[in-house]
Amino acid sequence: MLLFVYDCTPMAYACQGMGSVRLAILLWLMVCAVFDLRRREVPDWLTLPALGLALVWQALYPGGWLPWALAGVSVLLTLAGVLPGGDMKGLAALALYDPTLYLLAWLGAGAVYLLWRVVRHERKMPGYVGFVLGGLVWVVL
Repeated sequence: MLLFVYDCTPMAYACQGMGSVRLAILLWLMVCAVFDLRRREVPDWLTLPALGLALVWQALYPGGWLPWALAGVSVLLTLAGVLPGGDMKGLAALALYDPTLYLLAWLGAGAVYLLWRVVRHERKMPGYVGFVLGGLVWVVL
């Protein structure tokens, strides 16, 4: 006899059928990456609505202190001049939606940065390209 245990928390209900949401986030990251590659800037009309939706997500499905702390790290890195504003808004949105996605986006950005340095010999690279790599891993997980 098989016994299935279902999680009855609001977050579990929200995550049922989340494949389409994950693909939508990945598509959004890809669109941002195209802008980042072409213009080295991601427009506010792409990042601000995503940040707003992530805030709504946190209001509906609170994730504790970790998403807020990670979003705060992004803000602090921008204030310190390490992270561009468009990257900060995108990373904050990713942190508020899913801290795992945030961390994978950073890992993807690090991997792309190393490759960018070797191939292009440039220090500055379009961050959203790395975020897409992390997003791809997140969708597969």
